[in-house]
Amino acid sequence: MSPKRTILIAILIPGLALGALCLRAGTTGAIEGTVIDTAAGLPLEGVRVTIVAAASDAVRFQLATDKKGRFFKSGLYAGAYQLTFEKDGYTPQASTIRIQIDGTKSLEVRLQPAGGGPVKSDAAGPLKKAVELIAAGRYAEALPEAEAAVARDASDPFARYYRAVALERTGNGDAALEDYRKAAELKPDFILPHVRAGMILARKAEFEAAGAYFDKAIKLNDQDPATYYNYGVCLVNAGRREEAKAAFEKLLVLDPLYADGVYQLGLVELGLGNSSAAAEWLRKFVAMDPQNPNAAIASEILKSLK
Repeated sequence: MSPKRTILIAILIPGLALGALCLRAGTTGAIEGTVIDTAAGLPLEGVRVTIVAAASDAVRFQLATDKKGRFFKSGLYAGAYQLTFEKDGYTPQASTIRIQIDGTKSLEVRLQPAGGGPVKSDAAGPLKKAVELIAAGRYAEALPEAEAAVARDASDPFARYYRAVALERTGNGDAALEDYRKAAELKPDFILPHVRAGMILARKAEFEAAGAYFDKAIKLNDQDPATYYNYGVCLVNAGRREEAKAAFEKLLVLDPLYADGVYQLGLVELGLGNSSAAAEWLRKFVAMDPQNPNAAIASEILKSLK
């Protein structure tokens, strides 16, 4: 599975975090969905669905789709989660979702046949084990399995991708970046290595390069709100405010409750000299998420705009 993307994606650059998970009684919700094979247009049974909380990598759940391609998980605390969808022979996919109190989030996921993916590769044995260990959060144990998969078939983009995940989560970001780049080169329509390469470059403050990877993921039809958020943050840091505004606006179409996106849009409008629009977005942000660490900053900005 993919490490959490906005990190959730363990976001290490300011402004990229999705927010804390509320660990209070009475704040649970659920998620339900269906996974479809894009080529056949039919439900996919046996897809591994890994759910990981934004607030803690230790809060994770594993499910499998039934004969109708469906999955369901209840008892989730309100907050942000990343879902990863994996099945042998298909290109893995990830999505960020937000659980609301007493609500059920519904989604449809379409997995693309990999055309020579993990099952058909010579690296299938160790690669399958690496994928299972990564899904369980056992990254150090996954690394030698992923190394063996790459050694058996260095041209397999999935072996490269999962080795990168294990390397990144065990602290070797530079080596992970090289593998993500190679995976994207070997399979240009594989979204996840573009996203993860962008995250590593953003942490290195290489915002133009990071933004290019996020832009590529979006052009590949990545609908994860987190990708748009991280792309917008990179554009802001690169001084491209108008483009950042468009990215955050698209994010809020995908997820109107993404409070950090509302905050960033307010700051972008302020930077563009649109004080009234900035005030509107910042007021909305404070109302949406008064406990957010940036709420106090937003309140101070609002006072200065009066």
